[in-house]
Amino acid sequence: MSHWVMLSLKIKNPNRELLKMALQYIAKQYLKVDRVVENYEVYGWRGSERCDFAIPVRLPYGNGYGVKIDQNGEVKVVVDDHGAPLSAQQFAQLLTQTYVTLATAQALQELGYNISNVQETPEGIVLEAVSY
Repeated sequence: MSHWVMLSLKIKNPNRELLKMALQYIAKQYLKVDRVVENYEVYGWRGSERCDFAIPVRLPYGNGYGVKIDQNGEVKVVVDDHGAPLSAQQFAQLLTQTYVTLATAQALQELGYNISNVQETPEGIVLEAVSY
């Protein structure tokens, strides 16, 4: 049975470059693929959506994980996650966590800090920043 899902994230008006970098990280680390594409039609059983970004990957009932930025700047994840390696919820959580980490690192660097260590823990990602 198919599960076509569209989830809203708590990210609004994202930096598109950072969003794409977050997707590239997830694609490589969790889905073992090297490709993130733009303007891609993600489909599943009884649903499809044109997405700003997508990770094309063969799924039991679809062709990948999509990310759409709507006219209000809200980020949405679309996927038919039945039998997929990551559920829509897991994917959304990873995307939020990775995007926020990248945005935080960028902001810290703009403030003159250097990122000295990045660790993934069961609770999340820990950044260590130092000022010289």
